[in-house]
Amino acid sequence: MTTSVFRRRLPFLGIFLSAAAGILLSSQLAVGASSFLWLSLGALVVWAAIRREVALHAAIVLAFASAHAQQTRDSPAMRLAEFIGPDPQVVSIRGRVVDEPQAAGIQGCRFEVRVSELTSGGTRWRVPFDLMVEFNGPPPVAGDLVEARGSLAPLPTPRNPGEFDLGRYLALRGIHNRLGVPTEADLEIVATGSPYSLQRIANACRGWMERTLSTGISDQPLSCALLAGIVLGNTSELPESLEGQFRDTGTYHLFSVSGLHVGMIGLILWQIAKTVGLGRREAVLLVVPTLFFYALVTGWKPASIRAATMAAIFLAGMISSRKPVALNSLCAAGTAILILSTNELFNPGFQFSFTVVLAIILVAGPLQSVLRGRMEPDIFLPVALWGSLDRVRHASAGRLAALLAVSFAAWIGSLPLTAGYFHMVSLAALLANPIAVPLAFAVMVTAILSLAGGVASAWIASVFNNANLVFTHALLAIVHFTAGIPFATIPLAAPSETPRVTVFDFGRGGCSAIECGGRLWMLDGGSQWNARSTLVPWMRSVGRRAPDGIVLSHGDAAHLGGVQALLAEAVRPVVVESEAVDSSSTRKALHRYLESKGIPRSLHSEGDRLRLSSAASMAVLHPPSPPPVGISDDKALVVRLDAENARILFLSDAGPAVWERLAGSVDLRADVLVLGRHRSGQLPEAGFLRLVSPGAVVVTGAGFPREEKVDERWEEMVRSLGIEVFRQDETGAVEITVGAAGVELSGFLDDGVK
Repeated sequence: MTTSVFRRRLPFLGIFLSAAAGILLSSQLAVGASSFLWLSLGALVVWAAIRREVALHAAIVLAFASAHAQQTRDSPAMRLAEFIGPDPQVVSIRGRVVDEPQAAGIQGCRFEVRVSELTSGGTRWRVPFDLMVEFNGPPPVAGDLVEARGSLAPLPTPRNPGEFDLGRYLALRGIHNRLGVPTEADLEIVATGSPYSLQRIANACRGWMERTLSTGISDQPLSCALLAGIVLGNTSELPESLEGQFRDTGTYHLFSVSGLHVGMIGLILWQIAKTVGLGRREAVLLVVPTLFFYALVTGWKPASIRAATMAAIFLAGMISSRKPVALNSLCAAGTAILILSTNELFNPGFQFSFTVVLAIILVAGPLQSVLRGRMEPDIFLPVALWGSLDRVRHASAGRLAALLAVSFAAWIGSLPLTAGYFHMVSLAALLANPIAVPLAFAVMVTAILSLAGGVASAWIASVFNNANLVFTHALLAIVHFTAGIPFATIPLAAPSETPRVTVFDFGRGGCSAIECGGRLWMLDGGSQWNARSTLVPWMRSVGRRAPDGIVLSHGDAAHLGGVQALLAEAVRPVVVESEAVDSSSTRKALHRYLESKGIPRSLHSEGDRLRLSSAASMAVLHPPSPPPVGISDDKALVVRLDAENARILFLSDAGPAVWERLAGSVDLRADVLVLGRHRSGQLPEAGFLRLVSPGAVVVTGAGFPREEKVDERWEEMVRSLGIEVFRQDETGAVEITVGAAGVELSGFLDDGVK
């Protein structure tokens, strides 16, 4: 009879739960690290006196509470952030580059520095802490010692719903400030790092592996991207639409280097070690360091660290001839990670990794027994009477039952977090994973053979890479098929039935989302970065994979650059634009994309009306047909949303020439006026505003360039007319809700409803 996992001795289960409780306690109470530490020592003294387990766990709770307070509220990085305050300050730093720089912006890069010295005015800091550096110049290399001068500022906060919270992500890693280094002259590499450091060796290995895995199949970019994603967790080259399909089918975990990948690598290495005749102890000494090095090569992520640690505990148990307990090993790995960084408890990657493995441990075993019993031949039928089909059933029952049980358990474990973070439930995962996971294992095995062969010859690597095309194409086929099944993904939210407009804050760019009658329309699509980092996640949060329609105002890359990402998963979308022709390369590229996808364009001009839903329509006010000659801003579409209880006028980036024409020929009255910025930087004067007579104006604003700033005198003039002003440099995104009682506006940052 098998003993339940909860009836075995599980010392690390209690330790892990106590650690998590301590971290949660510290996150809720503004108590210093020293206070928690003294309380922990007191509980430890009590335990030593009475030998009661409850006192020991109280000591662990308070110890982790102290560690969390030290790593967050009392850390040098946090104290520096409090000293610097909300306003940027010019500082000089000296420190060592910790990680490999990542591209950021057109010519810039972003990297982490372990600062040993910081000078601000007459104050010098010598306490080591981590800092994020944004540098407009050629990137240094991990391990380099650098001196830099720039503007030190707090981490950014999200300005839009759905936007990736970079500040929180970095804060979870103990980073609370960023340093903007504007030019190459402001950063000097004082000393280069050792070429033999473990991090540099890992980075060099990753680059070599990426090149080797594409040898001989460089004309198959999709398969190369798939190999890099599965083997190394690099998804930078995957198309947006394909990423969406993997996400919708619950197979995106194939690109997250975690327990699945570490388990595959460990199993392959173990088989190789046994094949060449290594003993158990020698095999463990080979596998464990290799797994941790693989975790380092793939980015040293919590999921891979947890998996490598758990594997090391299992293998150590094999050496000691003691059978490891999976749940105890999982909790030991989780505790080890929390000792290194208590903030990992709040990391979605850690949460997904831990809950999925926990579900597999608790659910997969019993479920496998049930499934295998149903797959085996009739138990009352003697083996001697088995037919060929019975023998096949017996041979395959164990493996098939295990695969189905693990896939279902993993789906159950990820279900709450998938619903919470991604606002959806993937039913396709139940069908896709039992096929996709074995295919991914085949991809991994063949990739390792390619890498091993690539050490000796590029030709050998090419042979295995071409063989791997069979598995990558099969994996793509199953993902495409399951993604197309009706109700493959169930969204947990839906666009608003009553008209609701979200004016996103993209500075020089522009995009507004219009939800009405259960449909979603977008007015422009921001830049490519805006779409990927904000708009696509926001659409998923409202239960949509793509808009029903999109209106393109003009050819500015900051307004059109993200449209392809928005339409990547669209089915028969309506694309509206004017008849205007301009020299925009972004617009021409978008036209080619639409043509390749068979998406027609609907051309409209002054006097046309678009039916968005039964509850709202959109009137086109500009440009006329034929469009005027001039710069792109003066040919921009000007539209007005007409709902039952409100009108919202969108001027896009139109300027004085357009306002003058509209003032003499069109009914401009609206409850809300949404303003972009003309190239000249001019804003509408009082006469034009009186014609519109809005109750509120939403105006974009940015600190750079100068013409994007909001003129304080203009703002005073608008307020003197009794018009409320929502400056997006202060409010962030603005949500406009149309109800029976009228219009309500609220800023994302100040959350002030008016």
